[in-house]
Amino acid sequence: MSDAEVEPGEGFEGGPRGIGPQPLPAGPRGGPDRPLLEAALVFGAYYLGSYAQVDASALGRALGTASYHGRLVVELAPKALLLLYLMSRDEGLAAFGLAPPRPADALRGLGAALGAMAIVLPAGLLLRAFGWSNPLLGSTGSPASSPALLVPLLAASSLAVGYGEELFFRVYLLRRLGQAGLGPAWAALASSLLFGSAHGLQGLPGIAVAACLGLWFSWRWLRGRHFHELALGHAMYDAAVMALALSARAA
Repeated sequence: MSDAEVEPGEGFEGGPRGIGPQPLPAGPRGGPDRPLLEAALVFGAYYLGSYAQVDASALGRALGTASYHGRLVVELAPKALLLLYLMSRDEGLAAFGLAPPRPADALRGLGAALGAMAIVLPAGLLLRAFGWSNPLLGSTGSPASSPALLVPLLAASSLAVGYGEELFFRVYLLRRLGQAGLGPAWAALASSLLFGSAHGLQGLPGIAVAACLGLWFSWRWLRGRHFHELALGHAMYDAAVMALALSARAA
């Protein structure tokens, strides 16, 4: 029998012979075969630049400009959207514990921010007693932009950082580490150490403080899995720290 005489239903696996390629199945496909490799590639694409040598004093002075915060939003928002796409394509966002925001998330986020402050302030005072100052925040200059521009863009960049970092380090990375065989506690520790290392611009003490913050946010995520609470709390904390640093210079 020639190809032209093939009966309907005969042919290659996946569809009748003579019909073109079959469409790919729609919907989530399940977790990746190599979760650590995928996580490492995403981390490299998003955060490898944070290990480059950067003038901390120049970046600190830029914190007082609206243009810096605007560029940060433009840089981070597409990264977060791409990560959301990867997560939804592979397993679906519900598998990661993501859900729409709730009115209670803002109040819970404030609690998360206050908890972060309770960790950082004693550590900061102790380190200051030994002569250490944050090289980034210590070089913050007076606000160089109009408050009408600086305040909303600082708030927007804080939200971009909060949502982007919590999405990767807590929601995405903890799941991928778990799929690679790590238990929740070890996954939280590994994620927090990686989170701290990405803050090398602030020196070794800053890395240690950031790692402690990572543990705090990881604990809250594993305890309740309220993403918007964490992201808003992270954003509130960042905004408060930058506002205090800028206000101190302006005084």
